[in-house]
Amino acid sequence: MTGSQLSHIAMEIGVTLLSNGAETYRVEESMHRICMAMGALSAEIFVVPTTIIMGMTFANGDHMTRTHRIHTRGINLMKVEFINSLSRKVCYEEMSYEEVLTELHRINSTPPYPYFLQVLALGFVAQMFTLFFGGNFQASCIGFVIGVGIKVQTDVMARFETNIFFINIVGGFIAATVALAASGLGLTSQMDAIIIGSIMTLVPGLAITNSIRDIIAGDYLSGLTKGIEALLIGTGIATGVGIPLSLLSAFVRV
Repeated sequence: MTGSQLSHIAMEIGVTLLSNGAETYRVEESMHRICMAMGALSAEIFVVPTTIIMGMTFANGDHMTRTHRIHTRGINLMKVEFINSLSRKVCYEEMSYEEVLTELHRINSTPPYPYFLQVLALGFVAQMFTLFFGGNFQASCIGFVIGVGIKVQTDVMARFETNIFFINIVGGFIAATVALAASGLGLTSQMDAIIIGSIMTLVPGLAITNSIRDIIAGDYLSGLTKGIEALLIGTGIATGVGIPLSLLSAFVRV
């Protein structure tokens, strides 16, 4: 396998991991192990949430550097698990360049769960959190409706490449507005539980967890970056919830 092919495989694996919610240390370690297992004399990997920089030195003295900018990021832990398995296989078994590319293509083209199941799942998450925070069954059903609405709204805005900050503002706005309307119509008296339960679908739990893990692991730049991202998302949610509460609460018994 040539150096160019090796760098291409390592970079594609790193990009797939980082784009689907993997931690910084996992991306760096996976890429480093692959480079060393497939013939590099040394490898240095630097990863931040939006960029991967990789440098390799080979036994013949050649040096190669590659950089890749991450433009879109999401959460797909199923792909992260598949890439982890592929990384181990590459390190411990003899695989050709074509075989690794074929496996990477299969992983990247793996279809997600059907969309209606994703929508129902978000609805049930909001419903269960509403129950968890003290809401009754009627309040949880309203939370279910809000969860479905937030999922659809998030996906529609994401198609237009809307900034995540504004996506969460609109999501929080929907949660608070529907809960206020339900309270104003006399459908529930547990508006607070509905709002809290619904916005839990927007809370950046993975970003917060990865931020803390990166800081503990010594990746301070990545950890702080993810922490700031989580803070901005939380601010967006709070802003979206606060707007209808400030404007409409005078007309609704809270």
